[in-house]
Amino acid sequence: MAAVRQHVLLLSAVLALVAGCGGSLATQPGSTRAPTTTQARATTPFCEAVQASRDAAQPVNGVGIGRSVGDVGEVAANVRQANQQVTALAPQEIRADFDRVNQFTQRQLELLEANGGDTLAVARDPEIAQARSDPEYQAASQRINDYVRANCSS
Repeated sequence: MAAVRQHVLLLSAVLALVAGCGGSLATQPGSTRAPTTTQARATTPFCEAVQASRDAAQPVNGVGIGRSVGDVGEVAANVRQANQQVTALAPQEIRADFDRVNQFTQRQLELLEANGGDTLAVARDPEIAQARSDPEYQAASQRINDYVRANCSS
């Protein structure tokens, strides 16, 4: 049980990654890094789709292990639709990475739906743990994160 508590709800982590969430290290409490500024970037259909994915994932973000996702069917459908749009609009150079991340997200959504929104089912699943630690998955996630940060305003 202790090992399960160490895991965070991966769905929200994946969706946050896909959506490019997160601030600069300089904006984190206790950081000694100097804040940097960037020029505003034009909004693109891809970046708008990334924001829509972030919005669709909002009901899942921050849900703790052992808590239930309410209206899991509707939430899952919204996330799937938003992520399909992101993948369809993703530049060719990172499209395969989005496909990989979406497969992982899809597995988590299926588990949530099959277990009535129970986040513990996701945390306990050995396939999820294995996929999360896969170096190819981690590299794909990093490429997505880097691209979104570089090309979409936050």
